[in-house]
Amino acid sequence: MVVFTVLVALFFLNGFRSLEWLADDFKTRLIRADTQADQQVVVLLVDESSLSVMEPVVGRWPWPRSVWADVLEYLSMGGAKAAVFDILFTERSHQADGKLNLHDQALVQMSQQTGLAIHAMQLLHDSDNPYANRPLPEIFPKKFAFHPVEGVPSAHNNTFYIPFKQLYQSAHRMGVVEFSPDADGTYRHTALLRDYQKDFYPVLSVAPLIDVLGLTGAKQSGQQLVFTTKQTPLVVPLDREGHYQVNFYHKIHSVSVGSVLASVSLLRKGEVEKLYQDPQLVPPDFFANKVVFIGTSAVGLEDMKDTPIQNRWPGVYLHASIASNLLEKDFLYTPPAWVVVVLMALAVALTTLLVLGTASVLMQVGYPLALALLYTAVNIGLQWKTGWQLDYVPVVAAIFLTWLTMSGYLSATEGREKRRVRKMLAQYVSPAALETVLDQYEDQVKAEVGDDREMSVVFSDIRSFTTLSEGLQPAQVVRLLNIHLEAMTQVTFEYGGTMDKFIGDATMAFWGAPLPDAQHALHATEAALGMQAAEKQVNQQLTEEGLPQIAIGVGVNTGHMILGNIGSSQKLDYTVIGDAVNLGSRLEGLTKQYQLKILLSEFTFEQIQPQIPCLTVDLVRVKGKNKPVKIYSPLCRPDAEDLAQWQQIAELSEQAFSAYHQRQFKLSKSLYTQLPEQFDCFKQLYLQRCDHFLQTPPESGWDGVFVLTTK
Repeated sequence: MVVFTVLVALFFLNGFRSLEWLADDFKTRLIRADTQADQQVVVLLVDESSLSVMEPVVGRWPWPRSVWADVLEYLSMGGAKAAVFDILFTERSHQADGKLNLHDQALVQMSQQTGLAIHAMQLLHDSDNPYANRPLPEIFPKKFAFHPVEGVPSAHNNTFYIPFKQLYQSAHRMGVVEFSPDADGTYRHTALLRDYQKDFYPVLSVAPLIDVLGLTGAKQSGQQLVFTTKQTPLVVPLDREGHYQVNFYHKIHSVSVGSVLASVSLLRKGEVEKLYQDPQLVPPDFFANKVVFIGTSAVGLEDMKDTPIQNRWPGVYLHASIASNLLEKDFLYTPPAWVVVVLMALAVALTTLLVLGTASVLMQVGYPLALALLYTAVNIGLQWKTGWQLDYVPVVAAIFLTWLTMSGYLSATEGREKRRVRKMLAQYVSPAALETVLDQYEDQVKAEVGDDREMSVVFSDIRSFTTLSEGLQPAQVVRLLNIHLEAMTQVTFEYGGTMDKFIGDATMAFWGAPLPDAQHALHATEAALGMQAAEKQVNQQLTEEGLPQIAIGVGVNTGHMILGNIGSSQKLDYTVIGDAVNLGSRLEGLTKQYQLKILLSEFTFEQIQPQIPCLTVDLVRVKGKNKPVKIYSPLCRPDAEDLAQWQQIAELSEQAFSAYHQRQFKLSKSLYTQLPEQFDCFKQLYLQRCDHFLQTPPESGWDGVFVLTTK
């Protein structure tokens, strides 16, 4: 009874949640290994090859929006049902006369002309937003809201990000793209309808199906969301928290955007026959009657998500999976809580009877194990055949905790005969093994507990590694990575850091744990400079071995992070998570945009001054955040012989940046021109900005913040 009470308490307090996620993820990978998404769903991916092909034509990402106008026109020509953009077009570009530039105009016109475009918006709750609860433009409730909706709980969203005015006016529909991970960083569920000021809007995956399936309204009751249609209602199961659980697919039909744009080019030249001869091209009729989702998979664009089916999954696949679920009625079903309580009660009762009902020590061990294996098979089989996702961990925990409790009871209450049986049991299962079972369980119950402390994190990554590796043999790729990662690890250790993990060609390290380090920001920055210096030695070795040279980008951030052993009973990672960690990763990605080797945040900068002079880079607002962050680039080590010279450069950059933010664009341009030649790429960015604002002065509310619309 005590065991059962403890188990029920843990269950309702979500004590099994982290373990249950791991079990569900394992079942997903096992059961969904060969699944294929609905043939009506196609994904257009901006992959590495697309970026490489398009860079000589239209430049670096983000591409001019006329590119997407061409894509829309091609999809319309092919007879697609919908073109769903998992890309936020929140900013607009003006010409000198104040009108939209030609690229934006092209996308607006084609969205209006084709009637296919479903554009992305964000709705979220941001308690720090000083401009919260602004009303959406009047057109949104009238044109884009989904109604009637009953019983769907409000998320109290108070913040929105929408496309620029001309684009949302021309859109056929809007879809919400906000998708939050679970506490372990994995994406598993979402809400299909999102509210803002009492109106509900469909998520990106549902928006195209309003027309395809004829959805006319929705009502949520218990663990069901029922969409009304002109024919049979669509009943969508929800979990116990009222969320929709994504039923993932291993295979989703995807096409490179580069292939589509190459096809567009051939079509304009009149070379139609080549579209059907070259397997790398995509004829327009391929998209006939398809719902086409458009998103990114290139690593540098940072829309890769950790999911149960695969780590680093393109985020657009989440939307495509949900759309396929709804089209095929391919759902996961979660039982009510009372069903799990009944299963735990049966597990406790059966285990107690089996252990107490036999005198054989071997059977006292074997019966609970067999019961656990039987439940495992039933659990997997039921989900495989019917989609019912029964809770696994609480029932198995009930079996093993009851077994341990009964074993302890027998050991404590029995005499010499039972002590002999216990001695016999030790021949089959050691006492240490029994203690390990208990220890692992207790550790997993506490899997979400961590230490919140201020630390510094460093991310490094090889630029354009995917493109680089395509021309190498597998053995050469491994050798190149080993040389690079060995150097990054040595530098990390040299400056007292902890090498957390390797993420393909990227590394993640942190300072401040396990040993406290009062100067973690300084040491992390020195390590970043050390990584930059080590790049020369790495390239020298790569050249000697006949391998291509590499370039790396490094991001550094300081802030409060959650530190702990995170993972499963089989594998725990000593790591850090949190917003400060995410910002460090974003800074590494920004090094490409600013053509600088290292970027660090203002939070790191505050702790390394005046030891390390830094180039003032920008004031940016990263995606999903409202408060801007000032970023810098360290110039030299504290013991550099030419420290005074670097300090002068740092002061010059701060003066130029300050003039820029004070709208003194002529002065700012003059100051940026004085930066050394090694910063030509960086200063060219500001020279172009200054020229632009000299011709077209910014609006009165301009704050000089550069807004990132992608991760």
